[in-house]
Amino acid sequence: MKIKRLSAILISLAMVASSFAATVDEARRLYREGSYEAAVEQARALVKKSPRDGNGNFFLGASLYKLGRFDEALAPLKQAESRSVAEASMLLAEYAIDRYDIETAEEHLDKWEAILTKAKKQVPDEHAALTSRLVMLRNMLGRVEKIEIVDSIAVDSVRFFEAFRLSPQAGRILPPDALSSIGANAGAELSTGYMPENNSEILWAAADADGRYNLWGAGILDDGTLDHPSPLKDDLGEGGNAMYPFLMPDGMTLYFANDGENSLGGLDIFMTRRTDDGYFVPQNMGMPYNTPDNDFMLAIDETTGLGWWATDRNHIPGKITVYVFMPSQMRVNADPDDPNLAAMARLSDISLMQNPDTDYQALLDSRLPEANASAGNAKSSPRFAIDMGNGKVYTSLSDFKNESAKSAMLEYLAAEVALRRQIAAEEALREKYRNGDTSLTDAILDSERNTAAMRTRAASLRNAAIRLEK
Repeated sequence: MKIKRLSAILISLAMVASSFAATVDEARRLYREGSYEAAVEQARALVKKSPRDGNGNFFLGASLYKLGRFDEALAPLKQAESRSVAEASMLLAEYAIDRYDIETAEEHLDKWEAILTKAKKQVPDEHAALTSRLVMLRNMLGRVEKIEIVDSIAVDSVRFFEAFRLSPQAGRILPPDALSSIGANAGAELSTGYMPENNSEILWAAADADGRYNLWGAGILDDGTLDHPSPLKDDLGEGGNAMYPFLMPDGMTLYFANDGENSLGGLDIFMTRRTDDGYFVPQNMGMPYNTPDNDFMLAIDETTGLGWWATDRNHIPGKITVYVFMPSQMRVNADPDDPNLAAMARLSDISLMQNPDTDYQALLDSRLPEANASAGNAKSSPRFAIDMGNGKVYTSLSDFKNESAKSAMLEYLAAEVALRRQIAAEEALREKYRNGDTSLTDAILDSERNTAAMRTRAASLRNAAIRLEK
């Protein structure tokens, strides 16, 4: 009897263990698939059955962490760490770094390494990467620039650049659709671009075949289209993406964002200077401009004496925070022993970076231009000169009243860019032929036929734009 009863108990325990393992496996699967809400529910049920279980607590804490519910995530992650779950230490170290808590981050990194060493497992590259970020964080916290913040604005992430109230002298920030219309990297994903006041050139970022963004530049032809677009420099992204350029009026100082090896995390704002031979090594702007989140698109308007930059550090869904500040000729760093140093670095309380006696709204009202040069308005459109045949010459897309005519004009401008590229490629073939490569005869004849067809199409689009407008 006793043997039968013992056998029944063992079978029951085995069934419970099997059910328990299945729950862990399901939580793991949901977490790995990115179904974090479902993983939370599965892991919460698991922790309810066994409050001290390492895996259950890890998947609960990690899923909450991925959902941005950090306060809820900490307790289960710490419980998982106490049960020697190495990945819990990794997330806790990452969280501490994001909060600029250096001592706590070091503790979790040490625990992470100790857990793996005890289990005779190799310490992963992620440990070295977080350690490197911690060293960079420590260095940056030692020199937080004390700038004067004028305002912070939460704006829609898609058109964040429209919040940059730049004077005409500071140039214009162009949306991706304006860049596409004048022939910037046809078919590629684009970020915002920049055009100086004199309309002499455009800078922008475009994704390559691997989805990695690089900075590009081109001169501007009389019709507003691009002349010989080319990458600025391959290593400005430092192994990552290079995006959101802004060129100062001196024509040399370039601000942009990258998420390469010298980024604190996500996109950071960098500065470089260009010379006749290229560009200097980019310099990270440090804090408070940069955080472990994405910080990008810094612009300085010397006419108004205001600077602007965008960041998602405040984690507002669908929103970007744009900070307005007062640039200084001389960098002044905050006291490294200031108890508010971390808050100043993250700008979690902008009053710490303000003069209590200054009326910042009045300051903005007195300095902001009436028209925003970076609002993506008609001034951002490509420029050209087209005789409409009725005594009028159109020089901008805003001159067109008919939307179909405007669309035809955009197609015409793009066709003109493609035609110029075709002619340049054809001339290169002819040059090779003149140098003795007679095998190119058929290729040149094919190119001439393509060129003729492209000329016809461009003329047809131009005529269509005029006809539709009339």
